[in-house]
Amino acid sequence: MNGSFHQLFRSLPMGMQQHAIDLLGWYQARQRFGSIFEQTQREYTEREAWPADRMMEFVESRLRRQLKLAYDHVPYYHHIFNEYGITTHMIDNFTVDDLKKLPLLEKKIVRGNPDILLTEEARCNPAKFFHIYTSGTTGKRIRIYVDAAMHQHTGGAREARSLKWARVSYRQPRTVIGGRPVVSVNSTRPPFWRHNRWEQQLYLSVFHINPANIKAFVDKLNDFKASVMMGYSSGHYLMARLINDYQLEVHNPQAIIASGERLEPSMRPIMESVFGTKVIQEYGSSENCVLATECEYGTLHTNPDFGLVEILRPDGSQAAKGETGELVVTGFANINQIFIRYRSGDMAAWAEKNCPCGRDTLPPLQESVSRCEDMITGENGCINSALYRILTGLTGVLTAQVIRNDISSFTINIVPSSGYERSIGKLVEGRIADMLGQNITLDICEMDSIPRDENGKFRAIINRI
Repeated sequence: MNGSFHQLFRSLPMGMQQHAIDLLGWYQARQRFGSIFEQTQREYTEREAWPADRMMEFVESRLRRQLKLAYDHVPYYHHIFNEYGITTHMIDNFTVDDLKKLPLLEKKIVRGNPDILLTEEARCNPAKFFHIYTSGTTGKRIRIYVDAAMHQHTGGAREARSLKWARVSYRQPRTVIGGRPVVSVNSTRPPFWRHNRWEQQLYLSVFHINPANIKAFVDKLNDFKASVMMGYSSGHYLMARLINDYQLEVHNPQAIIASGERLEPSMRPIMESVFGTKVIQEYGSSENCVLATECEYGTLHTNPDFGLVEILRPDGSQAAKGETGELVVTGFANINQIFIRYRSGDMAAWAEKNCPCGRDTLPPLQESVSRCEDMITGENGCINSALYRILTGLTGVLTAQVIRNDISSFTINIVPSSGYERSIGKLVEGRIADMLGQNITLDICEMDSIPRDENGKFRAIINRI
């Protein structure tokens, strides 16, 4: 929902809002589904069974296509490639091993002017695109240009490599928990959702999932009977915790596909227990450069035919298997706004063993992906998500947030539930001191709810230094 539509939507009376949702749903269905969607999902399904040499040949052909588009039609890349001595002859013979010859693309360059990555044709035809934005903090978001072809390509890839693996489909009834403000944050009475009938989609407002509203959400879920629930990990987890605490009965979907945020290991058991289904993890980006999807064995596989992933050390060298590094990505889905060796700001590690599922051409990651900016390091290691897991595992803590204010000062925001004891402050203080190896000051703040970012995402760790 773009800004102008959202402003109009909020000004409409309730009855007219549903007509507006129907109009937007019709438009989005045309954007998402079509011949490209169908063809793309068939091709991604077929390539799963390809041998390694054939997959590599395809990936390198896509890499050369993107490089050629960049050199011929994006002045920024034409200049950079010339500066680094990259010629058209080299591009025609480029391999994955040659990627190290190209410079890394820094986020600050793209934030300053995302248009520099557009092809000349895209610059001349702005009306063919709609805009989405990355989930950076206010003032740091990046504008992404998306046309119908790319939207269908991305949807087809996810249908083949995410939903199909979970034995569900976009064409089945689904709920979505995302960042769209479909309901005013000031609303205190249901509905806290909007129904997109064209896509059989029920969009739930993540900003309204709280103890006061959980019964209304459950009643609606039981009425809607979704086949699949999709969207933010934290929203589904909080809903599951509340349903469990209030001992409510809820409809069981065929699968939950958790995306948009890191799925902490502590989240999965309660989500699966409450909703009586399998939780499938998915990792992607608004830039549409990377797609990682979880197979039936719980392994998160990257999809190199969607976008190439490198995991690099701080010095730019390739990280070894099992070694955490930064994800650097080169996207293939977007042929209008081209990202080559883009520093994603996310951290991950390649798995040390192949997955039993046999999809050896889709390299597996060791575990969930973490954000660089949310990692807190000290003398004795990193507490990026370990402390959050400890906090949310404590009796009486519904959810929590860790904020590092300066080198030794921390704030812990906690939403208490039944069984909460204030003495946990000393336990938390000791855990942080053990992890960071330093003296700290700690402020525990009890809250009714923890504010989300403007995009609806929940930041478990905030590092202000």
